Amino acid sequence: MAFWWFVLSTVAIVGGGGLVSQCASYDLSLSKEVERIIVADIDIGKAREVARRTNRLSGTRKATAIRVDVRNTGESAKAVKEADVLVNGVQYDFNEKVMQLALRVGAHYIDFGGLYWMTKKQLRHSSEFRKAGLLAVVGMGAEPGLSGLMARELCDGMDSVETIKIRDGWRDYTKGVPPFFVTWSIQTLMDEYTMPGEVYEEGRIRKYRALELSEEYDFPEPVGKTVVYSTRHSEMATFPSSFRAKGVRNVNWMEGGPGFIEQKLLADAGFGDGKTLAIGEFRVSPRRFLLELLKSKGLLGYPRKCRPDSFECLAVEVSGQRGAERVVERRTCTFPSKPEWGLGAAEYSVGIPGAAAARVILSGKAGGRGVLPPEIAFSPEDFYPELVERGFRLTPVERV
Repeated sequence: MAFWWFVLSTVAIVGGGGLVSQCASYDLSLSKEVERIIVADIDIGKAREVARRTNRLSGTRKATAIRVDVRNTGESAKAVKEADVLVNGVQYDFNEKVMQLALRVGAHYIDFGGLYWMTKKQLRHSSEFRKAGLLAVVGMGAEPGLSGLMARELCDGMDSVETIKIRDGWRDYTKGVPPFFVTWSIQTLMDEYTMPGEVYEEGRIRKYRALELSEEYDFPEPVGKTVVYSTRHSEMATFPSSFRAKGVRNVNWMEGGPGFIEQKLLADAGFGDGKTLAIGEFRVSPRRFLLELLKSKGLLGYPRKCRPDSFECLAVEVSGQRGAERVVERRTCTFPSKPEWGLGAAEYSVGIPGAAAARVILSGKAGGRGVLPPEIAFSPEDFYPELVERGFRLTPVERV
């Protein structure tokens, strides 16, 4: 395995045709320590398109495309056998399959989240990775991911912690976009709109209906005041144990922005249903129909003619004790879009931390082994400089 900056390494991105995976591929291609990028996807056409664009943006020939179906671990292992790090960008339902692929080829593993229930299942594989001498980081994007690093920084500065709040809001000023389009996995969004949302309250997990809890939150400009809602999210699967030593009693997550409630209407109308529906002699699931419909209309991601101009903001608030004083502190991070890559803030804010995680692992700075959340696997100081260099705006820690 490759662990040092001067040893050139291979990174395989499985599900490499996705929007977030594209971002990670583009960024890693500019990394001097990465010699080769394997863009692997079940859709070889999309994989080839991303590999070509990756090479064009970086002026290199680092990226190659290959077809991979993660449901076939044996065949997939042959395709990515040279990988030192495997970045998982497939739909999160397949996270365990991709983890087994990483174990099979002896690669470190990174994904962008498991929407609580999958993350809980993934953590059970820790001993397998530890025995193999490998690190698997679950949920290394913006939220989850950077949210954990910011929470760790704030919690480390307190003697004890009572409550951790994570809030996410966004604004999109892109001109020329259609009235309705999506910049995130519509399947994951439908899960957030239909599954109950977990909240850690007074030392135990409590479930609420999707979007049952809400509040108005004041984010820094250009996001500003935004109504945010409770949804299922991965931080609830890791924060209670990650910060148990600080005595944390409450953890909650809310998100919101323009278009959020409008998309919820699709779920309310039944398009989030994964069960097949009989229509004459045919059977189709409403969710699959919605995905294929949006794909056919070109409504997944920004239209090529548009120049993305969007912003997303993550806020983490921690309340606790420092000495005899009760304190509440907050840090925010605002993510820009990346118009020259054709990516909005949502994709850029997740793909860049994932790419940074791969570099930190290859550098040998991530010493842990097993299946770990970002707040345990990494230290904030290893990440912040890279993010700031790529346009992420981190505010200083402030009293609330």
